[in-house]
Amino acid sequence: MNRPNKTTQATAGTGRVSADEGSPASGRLTAAELKCMRALWFEGAKTVRDVHRVLQPDHPLAYTTVLTVMDRLTRKGFLARTRRGRAHYFLPRCSFEESRSRAVAELIRTWFDGSDDQLATFLTGAPPQPVPVLTQPKEEVEPRPQLNEHLL
Repeated sequence: MNRPNKTTQATAGTGRVSADEGSPASGRLTAAELKCMRALWFEGAKTVRDVHRVLQPDHPLAYTTVLTVMDRLTRKGFLARTRRGRAHYFLPRCSFEESRSRAVAELIRTWFDGSDDQLATFLTGAPPQPVPVLTQPKEEVEPRPQLNEHLL
């Protein structure tokens, strides 16, 4: 497989850092990606082995699958990767709160036409409110005399 060679930069005392460190996190998180990110955010995992160990009891994934998912997260900009010796160390580039806010904003934009109110209505189970239609005020019109049909 011929993949483009990513350049790495040497940083003082930390090993090599992936070149895509400056790119912002973009895209959606898949279920597997979110599981890996949670291991990094909440369990203090730092390496693929750490993430694999955290996921193992509830989500048995192959080590190579976790490695592939974390590589994808690095390319998407969700993780920064530093190489120390033979191991890669990963650090989240965005917080759980930032990622959740982005996901909810996308949900609102995609499924609720960008309306927070439509989402709130959906979540509370209230029937949807009709959208008010703005109308022009009616002008006062003098009543016209009625024609007597018998005279015609």
